[in-house]
Amino acid sequence: MLIIPPDYNYTIDFGQNKNGEDWVVVVDGVMGGLSTSSSLLSENTIHFKGNISLENNGGFAALRGPKNNMDYSAYSNLEIRYRSKGQAFGIRFLKWDQFFMPYLKKTFDETSWEWKTVNISLNEFKEYILNNERDKKIDANDFDDISRLGIIVSNKKEGDFELEIDYIKLN
Repeated sequence: MLIIPPDYNYTIDFGQNKNGEDWVVVVDGVMGGLSTSSSLLSENTIHFKGNISLENNGGFAALRGPKNNMDYSAYSNLEIRYRSKGQAFGIRFLKWDQFFMPYLKKTFDETSWEWKTVNISLNEFKEYILNNERDKKIDANDFDDISRLGIIVSNKKEGDFELEIDYIKLN
């Protein structure tokens, strides 16, 4: 069943007793990798940190939101308030659960642990398969029937990362 958000603004407001409780950590260990990560909810944010290892064909750590099967095609912009250090990260719109299927992703730079609010057009997202960008123009129809949202660190770069997110808003 496809759920269409009831109003023009849709916000994932992270933190305890808010929208972060159902987000789960997934690391490359599911495919033999050695990366590690964890998440912790504070009163108002979700804190995601870990270490990316490229050993044993590894290289990613992710947070996945709950399945919600939503139609995001009416939205044109995404706003995120975050701070990070160590590595860039991506926001992903996933249509399928299978890792080898296409997904939409936009990468955000690390902020040296300074809070930053970024507004972007959903047209800035790119389509990827297995972390490889595809040459496809994205439009609103690509955002219908989304299974879930996610956060991923997958830059083919070893090392520690830390990310804290206050909210993600679509309008």
